[in-house]
Amino acid sequence: MNMRKRIISSFLVLFGLGVIGSAYYWHQTRNNVSEIKQQSKLPEKSRKPTATQHSSNTTDNRITRELVSHHFVGTALVVKNNHPIYQQSFGYANYAKKKLNTNQSEYQILSIQKTLTAAMIMKLIQQNRLSMKTKLSNFYPKIHNAHAIQIRNLLDMTSGLSMKKKAKTVLSESGIVRYAVKHVKSRPNKLGSWKYDAVNYVLLAGIVQRLTRQSYVNNFAKTIQQPMHLTHTGFVQDWSHNQFKTNGYRYHSKAQTRSSYFRAFKESQASISTELGTGDIYMTSSNLFKAEQQLLRGKIVSKKNIRILHRPGSFSSYGGGVYNQLNGVRLHGVGYGYESAGLLTHDGKSGVILLSNDYRPGEPILPVAQRLFNRMLS
Repeated sequence: MNMRKRIISSFLVLFGLGVIGSAYYWHQTRNNVSEIKQQSKLPEKSRKPTATQHSSNTTDNRITRELVSHHFVGTALVVKNNHPIYQQSFGYANYAKKKLNTNQSEYQILSIQKTLTAAMIMKLIQQNRLSMKTKLSNFYPKIHNAHAIQIRNLLDMTSGLSMKKKAKTVLSESGIVRYAVKHVKSRPNKLGSWKYDAVNYVLLAGIVQRLTRQSYVNNFAKTIQQPMHLTHTGFVQDWSHNQFKTNGYRYHSKAQTRSSYFRAFKESQASISTELGTGDIYMTSSNLFKAEQQLLRGKIVSKKNIRILHRPGSFSSYGGGVYNQLNGVRLHGVGYGYESAGLLTHDGKSGVILLSNDYRPGEPILPVAQRLFNRMLS
């Protein structure tokens, strides 16, 4: 009899726990559905890419497998038709402290910054304070052949200008531009031919300063950062104590494919200061997608002028900081242990952003980003 009572009691306890568990699961599911519905009712500009958990979703698994197979370290974001469909982070932000990358991790975007500098120039053109045909000699007449070099040439890297020598001491913004004017090499026979060199955008940053009588940093804040509400964006010079900062890691050989966290980069302030207008900004993956999407949608300058800005200036397909392709624009940057890659459709509705703090020449992330982008669109 006692045995029978114990069996009945155990059954009642288990039944009760099952009822409670089912009720809790139903409650959580209802809350999640409600949250999703509320999110879908938000205005388009209010929706933000949010962290996604690994799930049994086929798309999630396919993207994760692709990234893992290429030993990706960093944060990946995929947005389709204005909806983030994937956001995951891999590897370490700080290997020594065993601090993992998260979806709030911030990375140097490197040469992708040129798209933002180009937009600042285009805004001045839209305000009739400058034109694509304005000569470089209007600002820096001491540069050889400056009378023949136009703003369009600087934007498209067809100026014939190059500079190998970099300042070894910390210089102000104006000091960096003066240094560039003094040390830049000009080859008139190369005017109109594409040659990628950061000095073109250092000079464009200087022109922004000259026309506005304000620093590039202040112009960036007023023209780009504040209007777009980019809360996880800033300059590398001021990044050292940020909790979301990532370390860039060196590779131990060019053939290396797997992450090894061989040695963290130690950037000097002098080196950082030389990247004026061309590669001294950090962002999260969400902020970077938002910034590029807003540009394509005419947030800073009109859509018409963005199309003019991004028009290819040479066989390279490069124009105004982006590489043009049939299904969208491509963005890329490498340096200091970081690699940044992005692809967006021309309307800004869909895109892929990969930001890594573990660049390896043997396993670059740009081809991976391109494959993910093509697959999403198909």
